[in-house]
Amino acid sequence: MKIAIATEGVNVSGHFGKCENFTLVEVENSTVKSKNNLSTIGNQHGLLPAFLKSHDVDVVIAGGMGDGARQNLISNNIEIISGVSGNIEEVINAYLNGSLESNDAGCSDHGHSHEHHHGDGGCSCGHH
Repeated sequence: MKIAIATEGVNVSGHFGKCENFTLVEVENSTVKSKNNLSTIGNQHGLLPAFLKSHDVDVVIAGGMGDGARQNLISNNIEIISGVSGNIEEVINAYLNGSLESNDAGCSDHGHSHEHHHGDGGCSCGHH
């Protein structure tokens, strides 16, 4: 299984479509087999789901995510875990032990100012 984590430095990126890298984690028998950085440079915002599918990604972990990306990932049979924040290593460990859950309904229309709330922390997409 391959997991792509939208990455900003050593943390989960606040927005799937704006991240410059994904941490690509290959998991076998609940153990990390390999971990690499995958650059998104040169891939247009809307083409990221197909780009990830071409790298055999099964699961995407990100902070915020727009409806278009969400639908494109679903149509590529990629599982989505969004509303995630924190250190990549901690997120990987939480995923492996089954405690990582999607806690974000998604964000849409990031091009303008608006208010909305997801749970206690508000939108984690980083664009509000």
